[in-house]
Amino acid sequence: MDVKNPKVLALDPRDPGKLSSTTNIAGCPESLEGLVVGLLSNNKPNSELLLRNVAEMLKQRHGVSEIIESNKGTHRVPAPETILTSLISSCDVVVTATAE
Repeated sequence: MDVKNPKVLALDPRDPGKLSSTTNIAGCPESLEGLVVGLLSNNKPNSELLLRNVAEMLKQRHGVSEIIESNKGTHRVPAPETILTSLISSCDVVVTATAE
């Protein structure tokens, strides 16, 4: 991999047979330099630690300007609309993770 021009691979875990034709996946920015990145934890053990480590790497290697942390409280249900609305209004990119 070219360190100066790394490629980003986005994997969509959803079953393609269950996606509607109206399903949209957000595009990736050309650069993270100066962007605000949101972290959305699902409250599983170590998920916040994992996301904080990712955040540090994004700051150091890609010039992210700010990190906003959020926790949806459980992995069992989708994030509440209030959390999603807050992240959408304040972040350029959001990273979510699960860990054990």
